[in-house]
Amino acid sequence: MSMKLSGGMRAGSPLNRWVIVCVLFISLVFVSCKDENSVEATNRNYSEQIKKVIDAALDSIKKKNPAFPGGLAMKVIYPGGEVFYQTGFTNAVTSATHFRAASNTKTLTSTAVLLLHQRGKLDINAKITDTIPGTSATYVPNDQNYAIPFKNEITILQLLQHRAGVFDISNDPIPDTISANVPYKGGWYSDYINSQNPNHTYTFDELLGVVAATGLYYFRPGTDYHYSNTGYSMLGKIIERVSGKSYGDFIMDEVIKPMGMTSSSMPSLGTDNTLPVPFAPGYVQLEGGIRNATISNISLNVAEGNLITTIDDLSLFIRKLIRGEGVLTPNTVYLTMLNCIPTKPGGISAYGCGVHYVNQLGYGHTGAHEGYLSQMEHDPVTDVTVVMYTNGWDLREYMTSLLGTMNHMQDALYKIKRIVLTK
Repeated sequence: MSMKLSGGMRAGSPLNRWVIVCVLFISLVFVSCKDENSVEATNRNYSEQIKKVIDAALDSIKKKNPAFPGGLAMKVIYPGGEVFYQTGFTNAVTSATHFRAASNTKTLTSTAVLLLHQRGKLDINAKITDTIPGTSATYVPNDQNYAIPFKNEITILQLLQHRAGVFDISNDPIPDTISANVPYKGGWYSDYINSQNPNHTYTFDELLGVVAATGLYYFRPGTDYHYSNTGYSMLGKIIERVSGKSYGDFIMDEVIKPMGMTSSSMPSLGTDNTLPVPFAPGYVQLEGGIRNATISNISLNVAEGNLITTIDDLSLFIRKLIRGEGVLTPNTVYLTMLNCIPTKPGGISAYGCGVHYVNQLGYGHTGAHEGYLSQMEHDPVTDVTVVMYTNGWDLREYMTSLLGTMNHMQDALYKIKRIVLTK
């Protein structure tokens, strides 16, 4: 006995089947629209909450320093969406605005070194005096510029992890107590050079030559941790000798472009001191007032702090990298790069190969250059990526100001992550 439908149509008739298909299609469309509307409503709610967090963070910074010249820009990517927000800038800022990412560069340099290791072109466990596979050349030149303390004991891995003890000439002045008779003793090497030629192009050989000439070091390789920009300068030299390309060309060709970073660059000349438009101008506070620090000779910081990028590019990079979806295999990322060791015995701060680990935020890096402070993180557990930067730095208090501003920024990142993980 056949079932009857309204209008007397039989259940198995072609017309009835068409009606059922239409009803199902309309139902699916309705559910889909309802889901999309729900997602949009959730994202709008997240956006409003995030705006309040960023505004409050900038207010906290300005409460201590009313003349703080910078704004805050932030991007978060989470399962189901992303949010960008900026406040306090003197010019229009979008997620495609350029800024100086400073030491976030180290994560790209580490990526390049590990990529060469992954390809069998170098061995990160080798000493810097060992020969490059398939050649008779050593990882660093066998000349006076690289005759640094403990040269025969330093490994590439120790350089990546800041455990080689290489003296950092860009973060520390040359002590006046050294026996070496050098004209920059008792001051900063870069100040000595810039006073003669502000557009001087620094080289890896030159910077390591200062370490060799002064005989300075922090400790015997592998016995402690000390952050060293100059150690990463040496990694830049190793990349060049192994790849046969300039550092900048290798990073652009093998890391930046393949990872989809379409608005990033790696300037290396002393005269290449401007930012591509659009850009966020960088400001510093000095005793005499506020100075625009956008124009900067970044050649001193090649391989350790010369990245120019956007918040879109930087969030894309760190997200793809830590997810194992970039130029490095998941095996290289998870077993080598992210093998973070506490920087102090029993401490919670940890550093791996060009990445740090921050509890509950994930893996990433920070950056500080005159006029710009930034932080990028990706948490592989929650799949949340957060990036933030400011274009102001109070140099009157230097490290106190840096740490204070970065603490406000990091507090905001914790709150933002909590927001997007709340259902």
